[in-house]
Amino acid sequence: MGTTFQPPVALVRLSYLVNSIYADVCAEHGVSVPQAQLMCVLKDQPRGMGEVSGMLRLDKSSVTGLVERVERRGYLSRAMSATDRRAITVSLTPDGKRITDAFYDEISQRLTDLVAHVPAADRDHLTRIATGIVVDEGVPDVFGALAS
Repeated sequence: MGTTFQPPVALVRLSYLVNSIYADVCAEHGVSVPQAQLMCVLKDQPRGMGEVSGMLRLDKSSVTGLVERVERRGYLSRAMSATDRRAITVSLTPDGKRITDAFYDEISQRLTDLVAHVPAADRDHLTRIATGIVVDEGVPDVFGALAS
């Protein structure tokens, strides 16, 4: 197989590779990385601003600015929560949903292609290890829920 790295080196380099692919696909779709992350968080359902802040691990003022920028582009809308008049719910517009779905499909395909040459048993093993790490670390569903 070639060179073997210690786990920290391998994880950082893998992170660099995935982040590079993510940034390239963002650029192809005309959105920034933070905008794409926000839109992916909203891909499957509207969310409250506090929930978005927690999922993206950003303070509320940063999320507010990010939401405003994406809203100006026509990709999302804000509305008062049906259950708490002080809370704001954020959801994708039809244009935002279309772009998010296209982005999600392309990044998913690019990452699938990345491991296409890896034997199926090793891909399954990688998936189990990565899933265990993100579950243990409490990583939120920022790119879709984990398959059960």
